[in-house]
Amino acid sequence: MIQRIQTVYLGLVAILSFVCLVTRIGEWTVGDAVVAGFSNFTFSADGAFKALDATSGPWCLGILLIVVVFLSVVSIMLFRKRMRQLRLTILSTILLVGYVATYIMFALYYHWNLESLVEEGSQLLPVFHMKFMAAFPVINIILNCLAIQGIRKDEALVRSLDRIR
Repeated sequence: MIQRIQTVYLGLVAILSFVCLVTRIGEWTVGDAVVAGFSNFTFSADGAFKALDATSGPWCLGILLIVVVFLSVVSIMLFRKRMRQLRLTILSTILLVGYVATYIMFALYYHWNLESLVEEGSQLLPVFHMKFMAAFPVINIILNCLAIQGIRKDEALVRSLDRIR
């Protein structure tokens, strides 16, 4: 099981997704002060931007990552059923693409709302800073594609050996 390269890729996907799940993935600054930030489950704002705290948080990002971690672990356990493992890895990749799209949507939504709360004529606008951990889902998409390639190679090898017999 562990000697297959796709197991390593799927394990890395699970680990990176979990790390991304528990850390902050974006923040807004005005000058040097952090005025708002969001993680996979919450959005928090400080000072004059406190009114945005009442909005619903980006909890769907957290749920998507929990499902990706679960699918990656289950895919590792299905090393004997390669076609099922392939389908779960493809589903995980689709969910990660959805995660990236949803992350961009939430970042833009909160940014526009923060800009609307800034007083007229103010020179300081909030600036969004994406955290390094937010790049992990994109890395996971690449790792999933490599795992899919490895699973397909294994399946082709098994089928060719069946033909020889």
